[in-house]
Amino acid sequence: MKLPKLIVFTNTHLKVLALVSLLLVVGASYFQHGGGTKLNPVPNRNRNRVIVPSKRPGDPPVLAYWIYGSSGDGERIRRVLKAAYHPRNQYLLLLDASSSADERADLALYVQSHPLFSAFDNVNVIGRSYSVNQMGGSGLAALLHASALLLKISTTWDWFISLGASDYPLIAQDDILHAFTFLPRDVNFVHFANTSSSSSDEDERVKQVVVDPSVYDRKRSPIFYAKDTRNAPNTFKILAGSPWVILSRSLIEFCVKGWDNFPRKLLMYMSNVASPLQFYFQTVICNSPRFRNTTIDSDLRYVMSKNDSLSKMGEMVIVARPFDDALLQEIDNNVLNRSANGVVPGKWCLNATDVTKDKWKWGDINTVEASPRGVKLGLALSRLARERVDVCPSPSTR
Repeated sequence: MKLPKLIVFTNTHLKVLALVSLLLVVGASYFQHGGGTKLNPVPNRNRNRVIVPSKRPGDPPVLAYWIYGSSGDGERIRRVLKAAYHPRNQYLLLLDASSSADERADLALYVQSHPLFSAFDNVNVIGRSYSVNQMGGSGLAALLHASALLLKISTTWDWFISLGASDYPLIAQDDILHAFTFLPRDVNFVHFANTSSSSSDEDERVKQVVVDPSVYDRKRSPIFYAKDTRNAPNTFKILAGSPWVILSRSLIEFCVKGWDNFPRKLLMYMSNVASPLQFYFQTVICNSPRFRNTTIDSDLRYVMSKNDSLSKMGEMVIVARPFDDALLQEIDNNVLNRSANGVVPGKWCLNATDVTKDKWKWGDINTVEASPRGVKLGLALSRLARERVDVCPSPSTR
């Protein structure tokens, strides 16, 4: 069932305005999910002419993006969405509970009223917000919740990608889709720490018991550490690495749908670990025979330092963070060729300069046109996929 663009109104004034608007058009549309009633405040004017991507052999893949932020991040989320947009993909947006009801309503109304997003009906907003601390268990829970919603929203996507409000794409979607077209659909992009030298450090980190109040409090709070520690697990081996991952649909289904008990048990264990996003997927992969050899040891990300420039980033980077406004403008102008009100041009869009009005045209959304950079990225990723090796410790050492 297709999820609508969702928002929970907790502000009485917003409820009245939404009700009046709905009565003036076609009436209210409700959807019950996850413990709260969600309201679709603006009808999709283009619902009857939604265009869906083809999934024939040889077609580009479909990517599922989760874009999240906190209070004050609404405008940045809009910018990231436009920079990463392609009608083949699926997008799920979240402003966490530190944001106001007005901010979340504005984001939902922006998505619902946008002619481009309405035409392709592939951008959704999580309605009932909650606290998220990326350093605690609530960060991992939020990612798994988003991936579960995306599984319900669409049956066609192939990879899951998370983007924070501080992230920004450094390559056009046509290039990314071209590069991923030639990859086995079970490949996961997960960076591992050096397993030969960090095992004891990882054990010490997981022995420390932490509590993330954001799991149970409406207000986001820092994690705190318990006085006592616990033993490191002896039934599975903990692995660590980058918290940023690009995951195959098959791995997401394995973690979310739970036909094997290990991902669920590990999730319970990770709820009391600091920075569980640095451990969870690495540990799932290395303790699950089906996924041990599905990994390319890279997260395709770059973290900027104070004096970094775009020229320092290699060809294997598709997303980086963080950027100031001046550098974001440089990326839009010189890398993505995106105008202020537009999306990134591609084969699908014949006029991407201003998509805030009904004055744009689309071409074939099932065809991508790669730039030289996209071709180089595709060749590099295909080589890594062919040469991938098992980065996990041997079972005898676990």
